[in-house]
Amino acid sequence: MSLFEDQQRIRDLQSRYADICSRQKFDELPTLILPDASISLDLRGRSLDFTGPKEIGDFIAASIEPFDFFQFLIRNSVVDVDESGETASGRLWMSELRHVRETGQWSTIFGLYHDQYVNVDGEWMISARQYHSLARISHALDDCVLFDFPEGFHDLKTIEDASG
Repeated sequence: MSLFEDQQRIRDLQSRYADICSRQKFDELPTLILPDASISLDLRGRSLDFTGPKEIGDFIAASIEPFDFFQFLIRNSVVDVDESGETASGRLWMSELRHVRETGQWSTIFGLYHDQYVNVDGEWMISARQYHSLARISHALDDCVLFDFPEGFHDLKTIEDASG
Protein backbone atom coordinates (compact mmCIF):
# COMPACT_ATOMS: atom_id res chain seq x y z
CA MET A 1 0.00 0.00 0.00
CA SER A 2 1.29 3.51 -0.76
CA LEU A 3 1.89 6.22 1.83
CA PHE A 4 -1.08 8.16 0.45
CA GLU A 5 -3.36 5.11 0.70
CA ASP A 6 -2.27 4.47 4.29
CA GLN A 7 -2.90 8.09 5.24
CA GLN A 8 -6.35 7.98 3.61
CA ARG A 9 -7.26 4.75 5.39
CA ILE A 10 -6.25 6.26 8.74
CA ARG A 11 -8.28 9.40 8.00
CA ASP A 12 -11.20 7.10 7.21
CA LEU A 13 -10.68 5.41 10.59
CA GLN A 14 -10.78 8.87 12.24
CA SER A 15 -13.99 9.72 10.37
CA ARG A 16 -15.58 6.43 11.37
CA TYR A 17 -14.71 7.18 15.01
CA ALA A 18 -16.46 10.58 14.74
CA ASP A 19 -19.44 8.90 13.09
CA ILE A 20 -19.69 6.24 15.83
CA CYS A 21 -19.57 8.92 18.53
CA SER A 22 -22.16 11.12 16.81
CA ARG A 23 -24.49 8.14 16.29
CA GLN A 24 -23.74 6.89 19.81
CA LYS A 25 -23.07 3.37 18.56
CA PHE A 26 -20.19 2.58 20.89
CA ASP A 27 -20.54 -1.17 20.36
CA GLU A 28 -18.86 -0.51 16.98
CA LEU A 29 -15.65 0.84 18.56
CA PRO A 30 -13.91 -2.59 18.52
CA THR A 31 -13.69 -2.22 14.73
CA LEU A 32 -11.39 0.80 15.29
CA ILE A 33 -9.66 0.40 18.65
CA LEU A 34 -7.47 -2.52 19.77
CA PRO A 35 -8.67 -4.39 22.88
CA ASP A 36 -5.50 -3.46 24.78
CA ALA A 37 -5.27 0.15 23.53
CA SER A 38 -4.18 2.60 26.22
CA ILE A 39 -6.43 5.67 26.24
CA SER A 40 -5.67 8.70 28.40
CA LEU A 41 -7.87 11.76 28.81
CA ASP A 42 -6.46 15.08 30.04
CA LEU A 43 -9.65 16.96 30.92
CA ARG A 44 -7.69 19.85 32.48
CA GLY A 45 -8.71 19.33 36.05
CA ARG A 46 -8.85 15.58 36.04
CA SER A 47 -7.11 12.82 34.12
CA LEU A 48 -8.62 9.45 33.29
CA ASP A 49 -7.14 6.27 31.85
CA PHE A 50 -8.93 3.48 30.01
CA THR A 51 -8.00 0.29 28.23
CA GLY A 52 -9.73 -0.74 25.04
CA PRO A 53 -12.93 0.15 23.23
CA LYS A 54 -15.44 -1.08 25.84
CA GLU A 55 -14.07 1.03 28.69
CA ILE A 56 -13.84 4.23 26.64
CA GLY A 57 -17.21 3.57 24.97
CA ASP A 58 -18.93 3.14 28.34
CA PHE A 59 -17.33 6.35 29.62
CA ILE A 60 -18.36 8.38 26.56
CA ALA A 61 -21.91 6.98 26.63
CA ALA A 62 -22.35 7.99 30.28
CA SER A 63 -20.77 11.41 29.66
CA ILE A 64 -23.11 12.36 26.81
CA GLU A 65 -26.31 10.96 28.34
CA PRO A 66 -27.53 14.47 29.41
CA PHE A 67 -27.45 15.68 25.80
CA ASP A 68 -30.35 15.38 23.39
CA PHE A 69 -28.05 16.58 20.61
CA PHE A 70 -24.42 15.52 20.29
CA GLN A 71 -22.14 15.77 17.29
CA PHE A 72 -18.41 14.99 17.07
CA LEU A 73 -16.66 17.13 14.45
CA ILE A 74 -13.18 16.67 13.02
CA ARG A 75 -11.60 20.08 12.46
CA ASN A 76 -8.28 18.93 11.02
CA SER A 77 -5.92 15.98 11.18
CA VAL A 78 -2.33 15.10 10.38
CA VAL A 79 -1.06 11.56 9.88
CA ASP A 80 2.56 10.36 9.82
CA VAL A 81 3.06 6.77 8.64
CA ASP A 82 6.42 5.23 9.54
CA GLU A 83 8.72 3.84 6.84
CA SER A 84 7.65 0.24 7.48
CA GLY A 85 3.99 1.05 6.81
CA GLU A 86 3.10 -0.92 9.95
CA THR A 87 2.70 1.92 12.49
CA ALA A 88 1.67 5.56 12.34
CA SER A 89 0.95 8.52 14.57
CA GLY A 90 -1.57 11.28 14.18
CA ARG A 91 -2.95 14.49 15.54
CA LEU A 92 -6.69 15.17 15.29
CA TRP A 93 -8.26 18.54 16.15
CA MET A 94 -11.92 18.18 17.06
CA SER A 95 -14.97 19.76 18.62
CA GLU A 96 -18.26 18.55 20.04
CA LEU A 97 -21.54 20.39 19.64
CA ARG A 98 -23.93 19.59 22.50
CA HIS A 99 -27.39 20.52 23.72
CA VAL A 100 -28.44 19.77 27.30
CA ARG A 101 -31.85 18.12 27.35
CA GLU A 102 -33.02 19.53 30.71
CA THR A 103 -31.79 23.13 30.46
CA GLY A 104 -31.81 23.78 26.73
CA GLN A 105 -28.24 25.06 27.04
CA TRP A 106 -25.84 24.67 24.12
CA SER A 107 -22.12 24.12 24.59
CA THR A 108 -19.10 23.43 22.44
CA ILE A 109 -15.86 21.81 23.45
CA PHE A 110 -12.58 21.79 21.56
CA GLY A 111 -9.95 19.10 21.94
CA LEU A 112 -6.91 17.42 20.52
CA TYR A 113 -6.17 13.72 20.07
CA HIS A 114 -2.65 12.32 19.75
CA ASP A 115 -2.98 8.83 18.37
CA GLN A 116 -0.83 5.82 17.66
CA TYR A 117 -2.02 3.45 14.94
CA VAL A 118 -0.99 -0.05 13.96
CA ASN A 119 -1.68 -1.97 10.77
CA VAL A 120 -3.29 -5.30 11.71
CA ASP A 121 -3.71 -7.63 8.74
CA GLY A 122 -4.18 -4.69 6.37
CA GLU A 123 -6.55 -2.74 8.66
CA TRP A 124 -5.45 0.34 10.58
CA MET A 125 -6.44 0.36 14.26
CA ILE A 126 -5.97 2.79 17.15
CA SER A 127 -3.33 1.29 19.45
CA ALA A 128 -3.00 4.24 21.85
CA ARG A 129 -4.73 7.58 22.28
CA GLN A 130 -4.10 10.69 24.34
CA TYR A 131 -6.80 13.36 24.49
CA HIS A 132 -6.35 16.93 25.69
CA SER A 133 -9.17 19.42 26.33
CA LEU A 134 -8.38 22.78 24.72
CA ALA A 135 -11.49 24.91 25.37
CA ARG A 136 -15.08 24.77 26.59
CA ILE A 137 -17.69 27.29 25.59
CA SER A 138 -21.01 27.59 27.37
CA HIS A 139 -23.19 29.58 25.00
CA ALA A 140 -25.76 30.51 27.65
CA LEU A 141 -23.13 31.95 29.99
CA ASP A 142 -21.10 33.62 27.24
CA ASP A 143 -17.83 32.39 28.73
CA CYS A 144 -14.96 30.34 27.44
CA VAL A 145 -12.32 28.33 29.27
CA LEU A 146 -9.09 28.08 27.24
CA PHE A 147 -6.03 25.87 27.75
CA ASP A 148 -2.52 25.96 26.29
CA PHE A 149 -1.36 23.40 23.74
CA PRO A 150 -0.04 20.39 25.72
CA GLU A 151 3.72 20.39 26.07
CA GLY A 152 5.67 17.55 24.49
CA PHE A 153 3.18 16.81 21.71
CA HIS A 154 4.27 19.10 18.86
CA ASP A 155 6.36 16.51 17.00
CA LEU A 156 4.33 13.45 15.98
CA LYS A 157 7.50 11.35 15.86
CA THR A 158 8.08 11.85 19.60
CA ILE A 159 4.62 10.93 20.86
CA GLU A 160 4.83 7.98 23.17
CA ASP A 161 2.26 5.37 24.05
CA ALA A 162 -0.16 6.69 26.70
CA SER A 163 0.92 3.91 29.06
CA GLY A 164 4.32 5.53 29.43
